[in-house]
Amino acid sequence: MAPIRAQLIGATGYGGLGILELLMQHPDFEAAQLVARDDAGKRIADVYPHLAGRTDLTVDAPDTVQVGEGCDVVIFATPDRVSQQYATDLHARGVKFIDYSGDFRFTSTGDYARYADRHPSISDSTHAAADLLGQNAYGVSELNGEAIANASIVGNPGCFAVGIILGLAPLYADGIVEAGTVQVDGLTGSSGAGKKPAPLQHFSHLNDNVIPYRVLNHQHVVEAEMTLGRIGKSSGATVDFIPHLLGTTRGILNTMHLSVTQSVTREALLERFREFYAGQPFVRILDTPPTLKGPLGSNYIDLSVFVAEGGRRVVVMSSIDNLMKGQSGSAMQNLNIMFGLPQNAGMDRGPLYP
Repeated sequence: MAPIRAQLIGATGYGGLGILELLMQHPDFEAAQLVARDDAGKRIADVYPHLAGRTDLTVDAPDTVQVGEGCDVVIFATPDRVSQQYATDLHARGVKFIDYSGDFRFTSTGDYARYADRHPSISDSTHAAADLLGQNAYGVSELNGEAIANASIVGNPGCFAVGIILGLAPLYADGIVEAGTVQVDGLTGSSGAGKKPAPLQHFSHLNDNVIPYRVLNHQHVVEAEMTLGRIGKSSGATVDFIPHLLGTTRGILNTMHLSVTQSVTREALLERFREFYAGQPFVRILDTPPTLKGPLGSNYIDLSVFVAEGGRRVVVMSSIDNLMKGQSGSAMQNLNIMFGLPQNAGMDRGPLYP
């Protein structure tokens, strides 16, 4: 069978690099073309020397290529509002695409506007391809596999959102979260902010430091509330979220506090989580608290749950690699589903330790 040809837009950022590494080792996909404004004209191995001897691909400038030409799927590893500009043309030509940003995470203009209004880099909450909303699928693979398989447009989830959603989905699906409310403390490494330097990520500021930011106002809350509030027996979700930036490179650890409407035991909840995610190759339910390093470099999400004395207060913890399960790993998992392949095809990269 001929390889599935992928055109990668935004190839020189961390997200582009992550999916390129996965495409290079995949038995059924091929990175057909790399496109980016930064480092256009260079060999990708000169941009990222650890790729030396593994690929001879060069980076093409956006104004020298036609997006969607000569490929089976386009991967937008780009900021918000980029894929919107190409979406209508790609859809009309029958070219599938997946987008890292929030452009196609939502199936209504109202949900998109809520997200855009919270995003610090978006000034216009209208959607340039609004007629396509509703034809797209939200790319949390473990919850939306059927929709992803039938969609030609997939919006990859936000990195914080995927850890929150998968950590809490069983409880919201069962409708036992009191008032639908959860408090989340999120810890993240600096690579989540991307490749371009900024004062917040300056070494002398970030090293030996923990920095709360966008307190109760992070844009990923919108998709988390949307998903958790509409799953199973849930009747709405409120996520009070405080992200914290750490002086580390990779990883997201979410600690989530909630009360439940009935007395529960830890053993029963662990069993429920294992049942809920049975057959999902990248979800690991642990007896011990997850750590940042547990899934490092892999597409796993590590989950555990704890119950306070009295059985009504619950703590759920989730850990992911923000550049894998939080970005390129989820994208590859979704691409596999879109093209009828096993979710874990080409994804046998295990965690790195230490």
